Amino acid sequence: MVEIAVVLVIIAILATAIGVPLASQLDQQKTKDTEKQLEAVKEAIYGFAMANGRLPCPASATSYGAEAFAGSGSAADGDCSSTSGWVPAATLGLTPVDSNGFMQDGWADGTTARRLRYAVSKVKYEPGAPAPTGCPATLTYPLTKTNGIKGATMGCLSDAAVNLLTVVTTTINNVPAGCTPSNLTTKAPFVIFSLGKNGTTGGTGADEAQNVAKDATTFVSHTPTPSGNCAGEFDDIVTWGSLNTLFARMVQAGKLP
Repeated sequence: MVEIAVVLVIIAILATAIGVPLASQLDQQKTKDTEKQLEAVKEAIYGFAMANGRLPCPASATSYGAEAFAGSGSAADGDCSSTSGWVPAATLGLTPVDSNGFMQDGWADGTTARRLRYAVSKVKYEPGAPAPTGCPATLTYPLTKTNGIKGATMGCLSDAAVNLLTVVTTTINNVPAGCTPSNLTTKAPFVIFSLGKNGTTGGTGADEAQNVAKDATTFVSHTPTPSGNCAGEFDDIVTWGSLNTLFARMVQAGKLP
């Protein structure tokens, strides 16, 4: 009996030793799969802009993966139901999708938390500042309106006084002690992301909470951190579009200048 007990203990130790690295490897693979999905989405968004002269609106919770406009809105005015929501997989023709038409990340389990998210910039001038030289007096949803990017002009959208989406290394509105925020970009036309492994239980830390704020114009991206970090647990997987790449693709397709 003693021998059997010893053997069982050894087996348990070996199982634990093998199981932990295996679980870690599985998570790493799911992270890589998600990163590949996000890159595929990014390319599809650029392709959509090349074909349509604009960016798509986010999908809403009830649009079954199609881009969602506000009320009677359409591509003619570019007014999205929300500037942040889910990747419009149906509009972009992306697969695979869940039963409701949404793309899921590498931890796909059919829940809302696993849907890939997408935000697009409304584009605004600096508050209280006049329109920059060479820009229209007002900008109304130029990125999501048919030929709105062409109408706004590349020079205007590139101007430092024109605000697009900002991506930072930690929360910028309420910086916890010990955190030092810095801008990764202030000119992202769109941001796409996954809530990461902790998607179903996360969002309690300041950085993760910022990414899911309704109609957010600032997003957070950094390496994973534990719950004891100054801005809380974070494992969101975030990427964004380049304004210059968007311009280049649209010029290539004859949609600009």
